Amino acid sequence: MNLNGILLTLVLLMTSSFAISQTNCVTQLTDLNYIMKSKQQGLLRFEKNKPTTEFAYQTTPAYSDYLNFAYQSILHANPRASMPCPIQTETYQLLVKQQQRPSTPNIVDLIAPFELRQNNTKKAVLLIHGLTDSPFTFHDLAKVYFEQGYNVRTLLLPGHGTAADALSSVTAKQWQQAVDYAITRTSQDFEQVILGGYSTGAALLLNSLTLNPINTRITALMLFSPATEPHNKNGWLAKWIDRIPFVNWIDKDADIDFAKYESFPFNAAAAADDAMSNIALHKLTQRALPNLPIFSVMSGVDTTIDTRASLQLLSTLHDVTVRPANRLDTLIYYGDKKIMNSDFPTDYTVINPQCQNASCKHIHGISHIAVVNSPNNPHYGAQALYRNCGSYLDDDALYSSCKTTNEPNIGERTAENIARFPTFQRLTYNPYFDEQAGYIKRFIEQVENLQGKQ
Repeated sequence: MNLNGILLTLVLLMTSSFAISQTNCVTQLTDLNYIMKSKQQGLLRFEKNKPTTEFAYQTTPAYSDYLNFAYQSILHANPRASMPCPIQTETYQLLVKQQQRPSTPNIVDLIAPFELRQNNTKKAVLLIHGLTDSPFTFHDLAKVYFEQGYNVRTLLLPGHGTAADALSSVTAKQWQQAVDYAITRTSQDFEQVILGGYSTGAALLLNSLTLNPINTRITALMLFSPATEPHNKNGWLAKWIDRIPFVNWIDKDADIDFAKYESFPFNAAAAADDAMSNIALHKLTQRALPNLPIFSVMSGVDTTIDTRASLQLLSTLHDVTVRPANRLDTLIYYGDKKIMNSDFPTDYTVINPQCQNASCKHIHGISHIAVVNSPNNPHYGAQALYRNCGSYLDDDALYSSCKTTNEPNIGERTAENIARFPTFQRLTYNPYFDEQAGYIKRFIEQVENLQGKQ
């Protein structure tokens, strides 16, 4: 073969590899060449267009108007919004059945905020996702609530659903404004409302409920890996580092996860720190605590959020003198109960699942991001192709090994686990999800019985 032939062959191979990467969101997950290129060059880190309009949250427009606005905003700015993404969760199938989504999804169809609708306006749950996430976070939990007869609404926090650089200018105030709108609108539209928040979404809900008069239609609060204090106590420095010219990113990853940003700007950490500082204990104790039953889920080895701070928060909120509804307070705690705060209320219902079968024997700790996802989730579940390898962003060899090894070690990315195992994949699903769903259903039944007696 002459030189021209060799060059042509190389061009075809490179073009073919890139074309495969662009086929759909699933093939991208296994194309290591594309993943490494995206990580190094930031191919998916930036929005394709900047937003031109903002949603009028203050005027409390119809939720259908909001859902349409968010969908179009994702189409406008997300570089992969129109990419085919053959991920079929049970919630997505329900949305198709309700004629709210096409039968063959693109990325925008999976990450846009959604509403599962019952044939009534009696009761609803409003779910708020966390930092860097999207409403896809709730595809598994949404079905649990829907099966209990609830309409299910989700919200897309400003700066999410497009590309990680959108978090470079967002503020906690903008997130709070969106959450307050969703609470107000949902409380107007339904007779009974449960509020549920994951991570930063939980902090935003708590801030709203302790600052504003609580609508009597709100019946309960559910917190999943609630963001209270960062595990890394230097998080407060982010807002100052972000002011240094050309120092913009904490993490630069491939952003190959269609449902969640993998890269992380300093401003995002600063905004999250602001959201958490709004619910600091010294502030909450000066406010009226919400007289609502509280259901919480957290991991004892969470490396994103300080679990001890979260336990202190629940203990503070459990004040019987201002919250008679606290007798229903329930905590699912994944970890060693011996390390729980010694002053944690003894009358608190604490559920501590233990591994009973082979499906969890190889898992080394439940991660912050795992609690909301089922093992059957087609993107984050036990048999899914996606792997979270963010522990090795500074080591391409280990990063590549984590993405490709046939038998990855999985769990929470604690210092001990990282040191113990040659490559470590962060756990993205909850092996106890079905058990957790049962406890959610039982809690809801208790809340509804309480409402029936009032």
